[in-house]
Amino acid sequence: MYHLEVVTPEGYVFKGDVEQAVINTSDGEIGILENHMLLLTNVIPGKLRVEKSPEDIEEFATTYGIIDIRGDKVIVLVEEASPIDKIDVEKEKSLLKKAEEQLANSEKLSLKEIEYYEKLRDRALTLLELAGVKHI
Repeated sequence: MYHLEVVTPEGYVFKGDVEQAVINTSDGEIGILENHMLLLTNVIPGKLRVEKSPEDIEEFATTYGIIDIRGDKVIVLVEEASPIDKIDVEKEKSLLKKAEEQLANSEKLSLKEIEYYEKLRDRALTLLELAGVKHI
């Protein structure tokens, strides 16, 4: 067991001892067990699976952030995290539509704006997929 904290700008989403966590990072999906090697890496939109025990599992949708693994303590600091069944599908559809509209006129956007809308699109698509929404 080790201590896991999932934190957003609004506060703690999860705080407690777990046997394992699995999360999507920029380096791929990683599983974290007790005494994992030290690691600091980027979190990308996807699912965070928290296993307090084999019978007690929670799943969260997370967006961009970082994860700091210290062996006996893991901190996931992300922009947003919520239980998968609490994803606001209408909000994500709206964000996806906005991103796609902006990217359709990308010749008017700066490179920074294009990157922003691509990340927004990817985030919305991932969260909609986690919510079970297939084709938009």
